[in-house]
Amino acid sequence: MEWPKRVRTADWERGVLTLDGEKKFEISELTMELMERLAGYTLVGFHVKGYPMSDERLTPFAGHKSMVNFGVEDGVLTDACFHVFSAMPKLRYLLLDGNIAIHGSGLPALKNCKLDLLTMGRTGLDDAGLLQAVSIPKLSHIHIDHTAVTYGGLLAIAGNNRIEPVAHVQFSKEQMEHFSQLQREKAKKTTQLDEQAAKECRKVLSAFFAEMTEWEQYMEQAGFEDTEAVPRLLAIWEKYVSEKPRMGYRPLGLSYSAQGTYKGEQFLDAEQITRNKLYIYTREKNSGFDRRFLMKRVGEDWMIDAVQERLDGWQRVGL
Repeated sequence: MEWPKRVRTADWERGVLTLDGEKKFEISELTMELMERLAGYTLVGFHVKGYPMSDERLTPFAGHKSMVNFGVEDGVLTDACFHVFSAMPKLRYLLLDGNIAIHGSGLPALKNCKLDLLTMGRTGLDDAGLLQAVSIPKLSHIHIDHTAVTYGGLLAIAGNNRIEPVAHVQFSKEQMEHFSQLQREKAKKTTQLDEQAAKECRKVLSAFFAEMTEWEQYMEQAGFEDTEAVPRLLAIWEKYVSEKPRMGYRPLGLSYSAQGTYKGEQFLDAEQITRNKLYIYTREKNSGFDRRFLMKRVGEDWMIDAVQERLDGWQRVGL
């Protein structure tokens, strides 16, 4: 085969090696020579599925400088493989589903990585291994379906409010909701919640959600050129929002969701920050998005001061 000069992504499955999503080569065996050649490229993505990939075969990639997304699914990797990934400075996504010999004992090797997503479905991951995953400082999502993780093992990591285990089969929806609730409880400040203030904040948010949904429905019919679009939105902001308008976000930047940004919002929890500030936690029932609204007392009223979504930890977004 004639090798290209530059390659950014390489994927192997069912005897076919695909480079940059389009150049395809029939290659039945991923030899050490081939792995060394691929590791010589400035790859950002490498993925192998359904090949008996061993720890040793990965060694050419150790310390790879540009790799962001790496995956070996349904291979024969063990916990020794994590040392290969430990020196990849840009690695963010690591997909290891189906490697049943991985239990998680090697995860501390990733404690200096920027890893954000780790998938370990259908592996030997156990409670001790899941506990080791907490040592990865930027890890926000870990997939744990069809593993040896028990519910007790899951609850043992609830003290880490940054990590979000993903389990659609391993545990019930009710169990996962209880875990999320426990996470929030452990992350709360010790300030006692002002129940009356929380009630007032939920009332303000409910009214804001309703008026925003009505405005978005209006926009769906009227369009951005309508002369009432901006005045109607500004009126909602004046009534409910204390946050200083930011460029690119509503109300300075017009945008709307035809489904309704807040149409399916459900209240989950509340957290007192100070006497005049608290968080109200919500979840959008259709998308599953978790949000928390920072509420601020302004005079005798409560107003929305900011909103965050749980992405890579809690990140501020626009209203």
